[in-house]
Amino acid sequence: MPTLTSPIIEVEDSWEAANDWFCREKLSDGLPIVPPTPERVTRMLEGTGRDPQEVIGIIPPKWAPASIEKLAINAVMAGCLPEYLPVIIAAVEAICEPRFNLYGVQATTGYVGPALLLNGPIRTALNVNCDSGVFGPGFRANATIGRAIRLILITVGGGYPGDTDRSTFGWPGKYTMCFGENQEKSPWEPCHVEMGFKPDDSTVTAFGINGFLPIHTAGNRGEQALSSLAEVIRMHHGVSHLDVGSFGGGTPLIALGIEDAEIMARDGITKKQVKDYLWEHASLKFSEVPARRKGHKGDDELLRESPNVTADGVVHLSTKAEDIMVVVLGGKHRHSVFLPMWTGRNTLCAIKAICS
Repeated sequence: MPTLTSPIIEVEDSWEAANDWFCREKLSDGLPIVPPTPERVTRMLEGTGRDPQEVIGIIPPKWAPASIEKLAINAVMAGCLPEYLPVIIAAVEAICEPRFNLYGVQATTGYVGPALLLNGPIRTALNVNCDSGVFGPGFRANATIGRAIRLILITVGGGYPGDTDRSTFGWPGKYTMCFGENQEKSPWEPCHVEMGFKPDDSTVTAFGINGFLPIHTAGNRGEQALSSLAEVIRMHHGVSHLDVGSFGGGTPLIALGIEDAEIMARDGITKKQVKDYLWEHASLKFSEVPARRKGHKGDDELLRESPNVTADGVVHLSTKAEDIMVVVLGGKHRHSVFLPMWTGRNTLCAIKAICS
C-alpha cells in the first residue's frame, strides 16, 4: 500500500460537508465532487505502477508541483476510475510542455481551456466516445478525465475563476473537454500516427481551445465540402482576437465529421490537401482586419502582433499549413467543427504517449 503524504482534512462525516469545504476553500469546479478519502486515493493509485511522489510537472500560476498522488486525488474528486489515471498523467505531462504555454492558458483574460484528444487502443479500452455526441454528455471517461484536468489546474495550479484565472467569460469547455478520434471511420491515418507514433500506441494530445464553431457543409463533391468549410471559417474570421490583430495561429483543430471526411476522401482529397486548402482559403487579407479599420492600432503594431501574415499581405489560419490539425470524429451527417487555438502566438498542441 502506498504511503500518502497529503494532509488529512477533517470535516463532518458527510458528503455535503466535504463538498462545502472544497467550495469554501476555492478548490472545486462548482460541481459535486467525490470526497478524496485515503481509501479512495489508494484505490485510484492502483491504476498506475509509478511512484505516488513522482512529480509530473509544475502547474502555474502557483507553480506548485503536481505529484502522481495529487493527480490521483483530483481523479477521485472528478469521479474517475483507476484505469483512467495513466491518461491523466500523460495529459498533465502534455500541458506542462513549454510549447503548450500553460501559464498563459491559466492566466489569460481569454476563454481558453485544455482539450484532450485520445488516440489508439486506449479509446476502446476505456469506452471513450469518439462517435455521435462526441463533445457532449453520456460517457464517463470523456467527462471525468477532462474534469480531472480542470480540477488539477484549480487545486494544484491555483487557477480559480476571478482570482488568478482572469478569463472575462470562460466557456463551458473549461469544465471538461476530452474526446477520441473516430479512427475506425476515418479514411486517413489518425492524428497520433501523423505525429510519429505507431498505430497501436495510445496517446493524448492537449490543445488550448478557445471556442467552438459548428459548420454544416454543403455540396455533394469533396471540393464543395472543403470550400464551404473554408468559407465559414473565413466568414467568422477564425473565431479569433481581431482587435489585437491575431487571426488564427497556433495549431487550430478541425474536427471533421465522418461524412465530410468520406466525401473528401472519395474524391481523392488527402488530409494534407485539406490542410493546404484551408491555409490558402480560410484566410483574411490584412487590409480586412477589423481592428485596422477601427484605427485602434497602427499597421506596424498590428503586424508585430500577427505572426501569420505572408509577404502578399494575407493573414493565414496558422503559421504554416501543416500546423492545422485535422481529425475525424463524431457521428453521421454533414456536420464539422472548427476549434480555434487561443490567439496561437505562444500556444501549440502537445502530444504524449499513455503508459501505465
